[in-house]
Amino acid sequence: MKKKLIAVIAALTVCVTGLASCGGSDSSSAADGGAAVAESTAPDKTYDVIAVADSLKSGVKWVDSLNELESDMVEKVIGVKAALYTKGKVYIGSGGTTAEEIACFEATDNAAAGEIVTALNARVEAQKKAFENYQPAEMTKLGAPVIVQNGKYVFMCISDENDKAKEIIG
Repeated sequence: MKKKLIAVIAALTVCVTGLASCGGSDSSSAADGGAAVAESTAPDKTYDVIAVADSLKSGVKWVDSLNELESDMVEKVIGVKAALYTKGKVYIGSGGTTAEEIACFEATDNAAAGEIVTALNARVEAQKKAFENYQPAEMTKLGAPVIVQNGKYVFMCISDENDKAKEIIG
């Protein structure tokens, strides 16, 4: 009986999270309550965004296990259009009980990177709405996600280890 209840709760969690992330396309900025973006001081630095995503996955402590999001699902779940980036990797929590996520992109240019940041801020806001009553403890992570834009590179890490995530991103 317990196993069935846990399976039903997990399935509902995935459904609720999916519906919340498919919501409206209103975007937020730091000025209207969205996540602040840390702009790196080395805009000419290049990154291997795939390697950074993998380093975040292995170097940060996670409550949930993270699964890679298939590329055709990135726009549906995260809200980042494929036309905006040349490389990207996204990990999301597998159980739907945490807001833990990694999203790393090499945008086509700086303007596209700005659009990716806007989409990631919108994702954070949607997750806040999804988790505020369901898992209020996750609001701490969602209240201060790491979102970094360095030129055409954009990184997001939602975890309990912001300092470690920033160190890995560089």
